[in-house]
Amino acid sequence: MSDKMKRSTFLKGAMATMGAMFVPTGKFFAEDEYENALVPSPVKSVIFINMAGGMSHVDTFDPKPGLTNFSLVDSSIRGVKVTEALRNTAKELNRASLLRATWCEDGDHGMAQFLLQTSYRQPQAAGFPDIPSMGAVFSHLKSKKVEAGYFPSHVTMGERGGMTGAAGFLGARNSGFHISNLDNAISYMKPAWGNFGAERLVRRGQMLDMLNDRFRKKYSSAGLDLWQQMSEAALEFVNSSRLSVFDLKQERADVRARFGDNWFGKACLMAKRLASAEVPFIQITRGGWDTHDNNRGRVTEIMKDVDPALAALLGELGSSGLLKQTLVVLTSEFGRTPNVGGRDGRDHWPQAWTTLIAGGNVPGGAVIGDTGEKGEKPVKDGVHWRGAAATIYRAGGIDPEAMLKNEMGRPLRLVAQGNNEPVRALVGE
Repeated sequence: MSDKMKRSTFLKGAMATMGAMFVPTGKFFAEDEYENALVPSPVKSVIFINMAGGMSHVDTFDPKPGLTNFSLVDSSIRGVKVTEALRNTAKELNRASLLRATWCEDGDHGMAQFLLQTSYRQPQAAGFPDIPSMGAVFSHLKSKKVEAGYFPSHVTMGERGGMTGAAGFLGARNSGFHISNLDNAISYMKPAWGNFGAERLVRRGQMLDMLNDRFRKKYSSAGLDLWQQMSEAALEFVNSSRLSVFDLKQERADVRARFGDNWFGKACLMAKRLASAEVPFIQITRGGWDTHDNNRGRVTEIMKDVDPALAALLGELGSSGLLKQTLVVLTSEFGRTPNVGGRDGRDHWPQAWTTLIAGGNVPGGAVIGDTGEKGEKPVKDGVHWRGAAATIYRAGGIDPEAMLKNEMGRPLRLVAQGNNEPVRALVGE
């Protein structure tokens, strides 16, 4: 056998071996069969509240006597206590269930947030640069045209960066529509000066189309196609009949007061309004939880706004019936050390934290998992974040075993394998 033949035989064998190693297992759906990834669920919207920085579990939903310097209060779930930082939410907690022993391996903010948004650890996704976030997946699979034209199906509020709002191979239409000013959520919808009638705007649009068409005949690229799509979407959005959903002033004064006249309160109220409009995925990111020092003071300051707003969100959704079609998730990228150091600080602790899930067919009042007296790690029914993500997908009406493929035809499993089983008690399986 010649050297050429030997090399050819070796390469064919190596490619076959590599193919066997990397063929993913799961339910694959071609691009025109994405609707087959859906499973029965009443959920039309997901409100995902991301407590970025690492929320202390022992100072909030999983208090440990002697480990927290907050006093404890009874919640509306029999036998379940939370800290005084959640005194308002405690009254509405029976509408939700708690995963008190969520865990992961990554104690770095960036890596843990990546896992939170995608269900993949960064080393797993190193060869998949166009991986989409959970929000983009919900946007892509759960959006429907209520009216002709573009309307956001993935909205983000608060801190952004990393994978927050990222659509990856699912494209610009599934990227997060970011609201930076909740008091004026959709600015620049009208010209800042002058009187522009509809006819004048149409003529300007026709001229722009003519110039773009002439340019595209000489220079064609995927980038130009993307800008064209974005321009069309912007025009459709300006003419949408649902823009009033972004106006918080349309809420009654007593409702606005219940949520709170602060950024987080307004974000939760906006989320409620967007859920009523059936926007598939709404993410609120509240940072500031990296409490390496002055833990009690900083948690107190954060929860001053978070607690009443979270209670109002659960209460309003529940009393109006919207909670049946809305999944509410509150979580963090990891917890914090159960023992407070001499500087009154808590460090990164991926071994355990609490995730709250409410709405849809998720039963209220369930407490799953236990971190024991020390709060250090799961001692019973621990749930890796991948399992929590699978639970969110399944409860939200998406098969967590579904597989999508990017523009190159490469398949991606929605939830990475390993510790990825949904919590059966919450999804009714």
